[in-house]
Amino acid sequence: MKLKTALLGAAAMAMTAPAAWAERGADGEVKLTFPQAVSILNPYLTDGTKDVLAAGFVIEPLASYDTEGNRVARLVTELPTVENGGISADLTAITWKLIPGLLWSDGTPVTAADVAFTAQYCMDPAGGCAQSAKFANIASVEAVDDLTAKVTFKGPQSNPFVAFVGGQTPILQKAQFEACLGAAAPTCTDQNNGPIGTGPFRVTGFTVNDTVQMEANPNYRDPAKPAFAKATIKGGGDAESSARAVMETGEFDYAWNTQIPPDSQAAMTAAGKGQFVVAFGTLVERIETNLTDPSPDLPEGERSTAKHPHPILTDVNVRLALSKAIDRNTLVEVGYGAGGQPTCNLVPAPAMFASDNTECLT
Repeated sequence: MKLKTALLGAAAMAMTAPAAWAERGADGEVKLTFPQAVSILNPYLTDGTKDVLAAGFVIEPLASYDTEGNRVARLVTELPTVENGGISADLTAITWKLIPGLLWSDGTPVTAADVAFTAQYCMDPAGGCAQSAKFANIASVEAVDDLTAKVTFKGPQSNPFVAFVGGQTPILQKAQFEACLGAAAPTCTDQNNGPIGTGPFRVTGFTVNDTVQMEANPNYRDPAKPAFAKATIKGGGDAESSARAVMETGEFDYAWNTQIPPDSQAAMTAAGKGQFVVAFGTLVERIETNLTDPSPDLPEGERSTAKHPHPILTDVNVRLALSKAIDRNTLVEVGYGAGGQPTCNLVPAPAMFASDNTECLT
């Protein structure tokens, strides 16, 4: 019996098909359900994780991250470093080398001009780009030749892997989006809802806030992938109904972000039709303290401002006491089950980025 999968955790950013397949599309159709429906397939015009995740089936960045937080080359021959000359010695530029022969799903070549255009698209102040902060330190992006894109920064960068790294900043096809610069960006409905990409799938149908339909990209760079010939993402409802559609009725193969009570998880698992997979990410449920004084006795305009620190909460020992009074283990057990874990840090994962400071200080 084939077990289906329900994913616990809102921060998981990718679905990976089984690794070894003899030919593209050999496993037929895969059906996915999201508690929140997909609204758009252009990550530059949304901050929604559901939208970025769905778009990732179709459009890709130059590089991304694995589950341990390590950078992984996607559309480039290797990750740039100072040692291989990809990052300038003064840390003011990074050069990306595209894999030769890459094709868009429409069969046309992927070039460095597409990379430069993507930067132009997001950096246009009239475009309302949701990812503009990732381009804020960039002075220019130029196509040195068809396979070479050079990013020049406004000054030395300790981390040049921001733009074009990760699902929020994928490469857009210049030919498809060149009429969508600036104020025209949100008006390009066909482009935003059906981007031409380099990913394993291409869009065949999209009903906004409902269903995304896809088929295997015939020009995908790995001839053995994707394993599935078709993929459908159905959205809407809630986390529990999504989980039931996989774990009990078997209507879907995979559910994303099924954060449901532990007793419900146990009951669904007992049905034997699927399994919950925990994907811990960087989203943290937390209490934030107001370090300013909100007293109504303060003059108008000065209440809750830095001019007047809070008389109690600015004491670090008070905040430490409050933090230590929270029974994190019980909260996880009662509210999250396998889908959560107690933490004292704002960035708990991946492990390489998690602080080893275990003093629960807010």
